[in-house]
Amino acid sequence: MSVADIKNAVAELPEQDRAELAAWLLDSLPAATFGEDDDDGLREAARRREELDSGRAAPLSAAEFWADVDRARAQWK
Repeated sequence: MSVADIKNAVAELPEQDRAELAAWLLDSLPAATFGEDDDDGLREAARRREELDSGRAAPLSAAEFWADVDRARAQWK
């Protein structure tokens, strides 16, 4: 069975079952480790925070964030 087959099968499950499966999958991954790549992530987070603080970027409302998530999820199928 391919990953695409699994995705298609999982997409047909009820939302609660998909959430349970997603949690199980995340728990099955090894714990995150911190290394050199994390420095890039911290620099990016600091840059974005500075953009918000300076007003060059506007924060999203929760509704806007979840709408963006829904649009992205619709493209996964």
